[in-house]
Amino acid sequence: MGLSEQIRQQLINSFKAEQAEHVEKITQGLLALEKEPPAATQQELLADIFREAHSLKGSARAVNMTTIEALGHRLEDLLLQAKDGHLTLTPDLFDLCYQTLDAVGLVIAELDKGVSAPPTPVLLLLAKLDETIAELDSATANAESAPDPITTTNDNASAIPTTDDQPLITPPAADADVDPLPTPTLPTTDNETIRVSISKLDDLMAQFSELLATKIRAEQRHTDIRNIQQLTETWQKSWLTIRPQYNRLTRQADQNGQNQEFQAILDFLQSSQQNLRHMVSLSNLMSRQVANDNLHLKLIIDDLQESIKRVRMLPLSTITVTFDRMVRDLARQQNKTIHLMIEGGDTELDKRVLEQIKDPIMHLLRNAVDHGIETPEQRLANNKPEVGTIVLSASQQGNNIVIAVRDDGQGLDLDAIRKTAVKRRLLSPEDAKNLNDHDAAMLIFNSGLSTSKLITDISGRGVGLDVVRQNVSELHGILQVKTHPGQGTTLLMTIPLTMASSRGLLVGAGDQQYALPLTTVQRMLQIDRTEVAYVQGQPAITYQGQTIPLAWLADLLDLPSPAAQQIITIVIVAVADKQLGLVVDELYGEQEIVIKNLGKQLIKVGGIAGATMLGSGEVRLVLHTADLVKLADRTQSRPLEIASKPQAAKKQKTKILVVDDSITTRTLEKNILEAAGYQVRLATDGEEAFGTLTSGDLPSLIVSDVNMPRLDGIGLTQRVKRDARYQDIPVILVTSLDSPADKARGIEVGADAYIVKSHFDQGNLLETIAQLI
Repeated sequence: MGLSEQIRQQLINSFKAEQAEHVEKITQGLLALEKEPPAATQQELLADIFREAHSLKGSARAVNMTTIEALGHRLEDLLLQAKDGHLTLTPDLFDLCYQTLDAVGLVIAELDKGVSAPPTPVLLLLAKLDETIAELDSATANAESAPDPITTTNDNASAIPTTDDQPLITPPAADADVDPLPTPTLPTTDNETIRVSISKLDDLMAQFSELLATKIRAEQRHTDIRNIQQLTETWQKSWLTIRPQYNRLTRQADQNGQNQEFQAILDFLQSSQQNLRHMVSLSNLMSRQVANDNLHLKLIIDDLQESIKRVRMLPLSTITVTFDRMVRDLARQQNKTIHLMIEGGDTELDKRVLEQIKDPIMHLLRNAVDHGIETPEQRLANNKPEVGTIVLSASQQGNNIVIAVRDDGQGLDLDAIRKTAVKRRLLSPEDAKNLNDHDAAMLIFNSGLSTSKLITDISGRGVGLDVVRQNVSELHGILQVKTHPGQGTTLLMTIPLTMASSRGLLVGAGDQQYALPLTTVQRMLQIDRTEVAYVQGQPAITYQGQTIPLAWLADLLDLPSPAAQQIITIVIVAVADKQLGLVVDELYGEQEIVIKNLGKQLIKVGGIAGATMLGSGEVRLVLHTADLVKLADRTQSRPLEIASKPQAAKKQKTKILVVDDSITTRTLEKNILEAAGYQVRLATDGEEAFGTLTSGDLPSLIVSDVNMPRLDGIGLTQRVKRDARYQDIPVILVTSLDSPADKARGIEVGADAYIVKSHFDQGNLLETIAQLI
């Protein structure tokens, strides 16, 4: 009897979570094994990862996922050979194991898309595994002596051909025996833990925010009651001051007798006195009771808030499991040996924060591998260990988390950064000369700034650290750089522990009141207007030895400018790598805020993050600090933007020379470039291209293939860069050659960018051209 679809789906969902754990444990085991631990540790690691591979195969068989079962079986065979001492693990065999694990993820990804057939790369990889295992079995059968002890080596020798090409896989034959699907059993529930989807936690947090808003309103109600209490007490004091007159009138009325109207007034005053006394008593009692209730409510809500935060908190290690593998693969591509150390992996952050810092951390690690750690030859020449070290650490400091990526590489070349900033027109030569080392180091976070000699598919574009800055800005975090020439670089991210709730500083500008997230506020101060200096024509102040630009909040939000005051109030805010002094009209204190979005119609309003409601029921807009910093930058650079506005016309006139012996490639690149607004000239080889240059019709950029008859792309680049007439023309090499040696040849002859055809896409090409022109 077949499984019901519902039960099968439950089993598959359970399998997905289980296989991810198996793959992670096998990956971590292989990475540890590759670091050549002692022989006894190697045996333990091999036994552990063999068990995980066996479990992966068994769980795949249970849900009838034959492709993953086949992958697990082949991996199990490889590991068994190593475990039994018949196999020496080499870097290429490690690569094959990692590719097998990648293939498992690829099959799952296709399954999520509704594709049940195994992808072609997976089929080819299975075939490669079968071939390798057959060769190993044959070698073992023909061995005349006992195998050597198990060792791992960094030697390039391998029992199999190199696997630099795309990983390949083959399903089991259609008539292969497959164990029948076992009788289904629903996964049991652990008494200690349960799995909860993030969407449910997000819904819970959204409902909690409403409860938080209720707490804020309750606190306002208590304030209102205290106001009533004060009013009645003042009223009673006023009554006491005129009570002698009232008593005198009452005695006179008793002695002389008065008309009924006057007596009614006296009686009413007597009754009012008693009611007032009672009201004072009631207001005092109510104030105490509401205060007690609010205190109780606050304790419950605060505890609930902390509980929800803890539920949403996950250790940093949740996102670091793939970093070891990434660093290892990147280092292999560049012929470097690098060890990644992770410290503070148990430090917990909010799930949303973790998701947003994963990409920044990956970019920082890639940057450390690409630009920080030297080659083994360079390290040995500088009396350093051949193996480079990158340390990723995390620690909690108050309500913030500090994440650091530290390498023991060559450090930042600050002079090269200054020169590149001038070349990219980020700074004038004079400003670059006067720039201190701290500010020069912070320039690396600018988009398009890279000191790499060659743009490739993985580095040199100057966009990685810009992504870091953007993500950290969205989290209201701060970036810092510390570098020591020849010793290494440390990049620090300081971000809030959680984004679940916030406190806001209420500020005034242009007769309006706004809330500024307190996480971005560094300092509030008042100074005399005469202390404001001007740097490059823009107002600024000096605070703690740093020059901080000023911007009037009313100007940034296009509000009416207030009358000039001699004493100005400044709120210093910091986002990512930048600080800004916001000049405000008034400070109204701080309070807890619940930020609500403004809806789709107002989602793009600059400088505004959302709205919050005060306890009084009044609505206040919440400022977006990162947006304000950007608005201030635009305001300060407005004259430069006006001077360089006719860019569209300039792009239409840009000429690009495309050199390729393949008519298909020439036509493809021509169509892409012309669609982007460039004028294109074609040449079939390097000789024809150089002849075009000598005719005097110079292009703004050259895109060239490498392998061509007569004069190839390397020779063409060499000629262009050695000729003073043409050496400033950027050259992009588009080639199928992807080895470090080929890229090194491109650097030697002076190419400006190196795009591998296997990674080619039109966005890649156009971005590179835009950066170089």
